[in-house]
Amino acid sequence: MSTLLDDSVRSTMQALADGLHFILSDRLLGVYLGGSAAMGDFAPESSDLDFLAVTRGPLSLEDAVAVKLLHEDLLRRHPDAARLEGDYAPLDVLVPEGTTEPVPGCEQGKFLPKVGEIMLSADNIADMRDHGICFFGPPSGQLLPAVTPDQVRAAVRTMLAEGLDPFESTVEAAANLLNLVRSACSMERGCPVTKSEGAAWGLAHLNAEWHEAIAAALAVRCGQEAPGYFETIASAVPAVERWLRETYLTADYAD
Repeated sequence: MSTLLDDSVRSTMQALADGLHFILSDRLLGVYLGGSAAMGDFAPESSDLDFLAVTRGPLSLEDAVAVKLLHEDLLRRHPDAARLEGDYAPLDVLVPEGTTEPVPGCEQGKFLPKVGEIMLSADNIADMRDHGICFFGPPSGQLLPAVTPDQVRAAVRTMLAEGLDPFESTVEAAANLLNLVRSACSMERGCPVTKSEGAAWGLAHLNAEWHEAIAAALAVRCGQEAPGYFETIASAVPAVERWLRETYLTADYAD
């Protein structure tokens, strides 16, 4: 895993920022890269490029068409463009908890002009504010709202209450397990953490019977799948999820 952005990632993000500036001019306020790439936990085999573009006012229909064409061009010219996952948020709808309404987004490099639900949460905002790498605009801490530890914990509780998406592959199972242990670590620390940090916390604090599954999930994240990993990881996921719900969704849990 890389602690520095490689040239391909940096060129992809700069091309995105430059293209958005050309389209939006002074209505583009900031473009930031967060997530594993910004926090030194980027895994070339599996990591996304989590970005946030902050705008002055919502995108117009003409803007949306131009941004869609920009993403299509990026997918043709930049191999890492398919990793792009992000949001286009007007500054006036950004709050510590995320956004006050759904905003356009991007999944697997493809622009989504209409998203039916709010995708950003407090942990996303905290990540971008504290760790975001700026490709356009002022440092993220000057533009994004501050987020408290309790707001991060509330976002994690919401995710736990919603439950996990079904998984069929070893990669999906590994991602679910690492997200669970990362959530537990975030609840304890009150801040966003990487998957590797969450796994390290899990190996130090969680039941030893789950350690093999956590180690296997880390290996899968780095492209090192082996026979039996799916069964090992898949059997741990519901048990760890149940433990998290019992520990952190109870009324008597103290932050």
